[in-house]
Parts: sequence; C-alpha cells; structure tokens
Amino acid sequence: MMHNIDAEQTISDSEELTCEKQDRLGLVTINAPGQRNAINVAMRQKLIRAYKEWVEDPDIYTIIIQSEGENFFSSGANVKEVFEEAKKSKNAALDCFKNEYETIWAIECYTKPLVALINGVVMGGGVGISQYGTHIVAGENYSWSMPEVKIGLFPDIAATQILANMKGAVGTYLGLTGRAVNRYDAVYIGLIEFCIDADKFDSIKAAIREAEPVDKLLDDMNQTIKPSIIEANEPLITRVFSKPTVEEIMTALIEVSEEEPDNKEWALQTLEDMKEACPLSLKVTLKAIQKSKGLTVDETLRQDLTLAKHFIEGENFLPAIEAKLINKTKPIWKPATLEEVSNDMVEQYFIETYEEKLNLPAREFGVDQ
Repeated sequence: MMHNIDAEQTISDSEELTCEKQDRLGLVTINAPGQRNAINVAMRQKLIRAYKEWVEDPDIYTIIIQSEGENFFSSGANVKEVFEEAKKSKNAALDCFKNEYETIWAIECYTKPLVALINGVVMGGGVGISQYGTHIVAGENYSWSMPEVKIGLFPDIAATQILANMKGAVGTYLGLTGRAVNRYDAVYIGLIEFCIDADKFDSIKAAIREAEPVDKLLDDMNQTIKPSIIEANEPLITRVFSKPTVEEIMTALIEVSEEEPDNKEWALQTLEDMKEACPLSLKVTLKAIQKSKGLTVDETLRQDLTLAKHFIEGENFLPAIEAKLINKTKPIWKPATLEEVSNDMVEQYFIETYEEKLNLPAREFGVDQ
C-alpha cells in the first residue's frame, strides 16, 4: 500500500497529471506548467492508481509517460509542498519523501514496459518517476541533473546508487556540482539508451497503440549517437573527483586551474558550482555516494529516508527552500564552511532516529501492493 499523506490528496483528480487508456497504450501526461512540471503527492498517487489498474488490464501492452511543454519534463518533486507540510510538522514533511520513495520502488518493480519520452529538463523527482522504467527516450532537448546540494539537500530518489555506478568518478562530479548532462553524455554514462528527436514521439505512441514490440520499435528509430563531452573529459573528471574528501577535490580543482591552462576555465567554473552548494550537503552527498556503491535500489531508498529526516530537521534544507523559492534570496548555510563540517556531523546523518520505515514490498509484488 502506498503511504497516504492526506485523504483529500489521495482522492484528488488533478489535471496536473492525466492518465488515459488509448487502445493498447496507457498514456500518462505531466501538465503543471506553472510549477515547471514539479511532481506533488497527489500526482504520484494518481500515477500509481493508474499503474495498478493497467498492470491487470490485458489490453494494455505498454505505458508511456510524457510531459506537456517544451522546456521541462519535470523539475523534480514539489519542494514547496514539502515546505508547507513542514509548517504542520516535520513528520508531515517526511511523509512527502516517503510517498516519493515508495512510488519509485513500485515503478522499479513494475512488470509491463514503461517508456519515458523526455524532451526537456529532468531533475530530482522527475528522474524518480522516469529513470526506473524500462525504456528512456531522449529528445534533442533532454537535460538530466541532480542539483539538490544547492538547496541544502542531497541527491535522493536512490540517485546516489546511480551516481556511484557511473564510469570513473563522473557520478561524484555530477552529484557535487549539480551539473546537467545532455543526451549523448547520458548514453555514455549509462542513463539512457535511445536518442530520438521529439518530432518522432507521436510515431512512437501511434505504434505502441497498435502493440508493436517496444524494443524493436525503439531500436529501429534510434539515432546516431554523437560524441559526449563527458566522455572527452572523463580522465580529468576522474583524476579530480576520485579524491576521498570534498576538501581534497576542491584542492585538486585549484591545482588544475593554476597548472593546466587548457583546463583552467573548467576547473574554475566547477569550483564556483561547488562553492554555491551547502557545505554539509556536499560532505553528506560524497559519503552517500561512497556508501551506495553495491547497494540495491531499495537499500538506497532506505538510506535516503534516513538522510531526508536529518535534512528536514536540520538548519539548511527548509530555510533554503524558503530563501530560494519563496523569498528569492540567497540561502545562509549552517555551518557556513567545509572546515566547520566535522566527520562526526556527517556520520550522524546516516544514523536512524525513528521507528517508522518505508513500505517496500518484495519485488515480485511490485505495484500490486
């Protein structure tokens, strides 16, 4: 059973997310332009209700999730909703995270093809409802990122496991900078398989309505993969970001900027990205990526919930949401510097301090529970 936040939200029929049966296709469309297609609790609950219905419908062959609008597939979870829930209680805010993580696990366990058609920015919780399907199709405007360190959080939705298993230290680089990658980078680092321009998306949907085999359809339409910028820079990225601590990574970036003229601009820009982030988030994120190597998705989601609770109760995440998204001001990080973030402070974030757990049923039950 998905974790309910509120009875009124549970029965919500918001048009911000629509679910339609079209012949052999189950079609989900995200349409919340005023929120950059951010995903709230009611939208996730509606999504899972449809997935439960469709998994038992013999007429439905494949599910597609898409979005309206040219710029955003989804900017992530609706953190303003988390902020409002936190006014009631910190546990109410944590319930938003529980709902998100339980939704991800249901998608991870789903037993029918789940195709995401993405032609725009996909971040955070938007990654959560798309990355764990079976097929991801990237249009020409695809842009993937996990920039949570810049809002005093960490890359959750089991993303630290994804980042930990990328080539070299690319995942650490993306997790600590919040930088975006394009579709050719995404192929190289294993996020996607299919690069198909958005003007072909209607053809994909039409073929799936007629129950054409998904793998052959997408294989036949897949376009030539162009060179990846990440691939070209991977030796440099790994040399810098394989250092064991955030301080050593930043020292290495300074050395690159001073000693390697060809890489100076990249190093300085990377340093600026990291200086914009919350120091505590940087250190917790690095530790989480290191600890997530070898974890399963469900194990990582459980680790995420532990971290999320600490961040909700801490002095950075909720104040950063208020500063950046509501007051349009710059967050004030606590502690303000990396030097003030002790190893013990970081380790405390990985200690469970509550009894309620995520409801992640055995994989064979999947979305049916």
